[in-house]
Amino acid sequence: MMELEQFISNYSNPGVNPYIVLYDNTPLLMETSREDVQVLDINNPKAKEYLKGYDLQENPFKEYTGYLIYLSKGARGSVQTCFLTSQSGFEQNVRNVIIAEENSNLEVLTGCLSSTHVKDNVHNAITDIIVGKNAVLTFNMIHSWGETSRVFPKTRTYVEEGGVFISNYVVWEKLREISINPKTFVKDGGKAVMQSLVYSHDGSILDVGGRINLEGKRSSGEILSSVVSQGGEYKTVTEIVAEGDESRGHIECNAVLLGNGGDVETIPLLKAKNSTVQLSHEASIGKISRQEIEYLQTKGLSEQKARELIVKGFVNNSVKRMPVSVQEKIGIILASGKGF
Repeated sequence: MMELEQFISNYSNPGVNPYIVLYDNTPLLMETSREDVQVLDINNPKAKEYLKGYDLQENPFKEYTGYLIYLSKGARGSVQTCFLTSQSGFEQNVRNVIIAEENSNLEVLTGCLSSTHVKDNVHNAITDIIVGKNAVLTFNMIHSWGETSRVFPKTRTYVEEGGVFISNYVVWEKLREISINPKTFVKDGGKAVMQSLVYSHDGSILDVGGRINLEGKRSSGEILSSVVSQGGEYKTVTEIVAEGDESRGHIECNAVLLGNGGDVETIPLLKAKNSTVQLSHEASIGKISRQEIEYLQTKGLSEQKARELIVKGFVNNSVKRMPVSVQEKIGIILASGKGF
């Protein structure tokens, strides 16, 4: 958990414009309206005009904040956002919509944090993501909530024909509870990749799952989960439902246990509704090898440094498919020695 200035210093991307901060449940403080990208408060009448005709999730919140990010047809853009809570016991409600129109390319980098004095805050979020025909949308989320934070996002993504959606989800700092089960629906020739990297701390309850529905012909999907467990409870229920002709799906989960205090449960579900589909899954869970530690100790490293090096190697292998911007942020986290 860190202050906003520290977060921006460590996690912001130079040159990414605009940078949007969503503070408690207040209206969006900054809006931008350019020819290529629109970032608007979700309650702005102009945003409501953009959303006409879209079948979105119901919004149950009476008080909330949120944004519409809209990238126009054929454009390229990047947006950075930050969710901040500043009051103990506060319940932040967020309603977001992200739209990348046909043949566009959008990258979103999002961070979440509480001020250092905040305790027992709750973050609820409902997000709809629409990836247009032959568009590419990369959504990167890095959490930095407090140790007593509870987080409950509900995300639905719709990938149109030939579109590509890539989600990179990182939870490294300790928090009390998180429950996430995003659902993605993929049309003909579309692709969805959902990747997560999670550090499970003592006392945390983490449920980081996801589902991809391969509805279209030759659509594809991957769900890739990596967890470092120092304690607490970690569970991932991942599911791919393949019904489109010649659709392809793969689920993979890898976990490394740093001790005996954590529970790790991985549940991959594969459902084939068409004889032409191809689905697969693989998983590995295990402690750090004593032989690896002893080998590194022969090279002059202490046991603690040896463990750090092994964990860093596991993490770096897990994030090698993520964008450079995310790898750099994870490098900052690892360099700080948090979690070891």
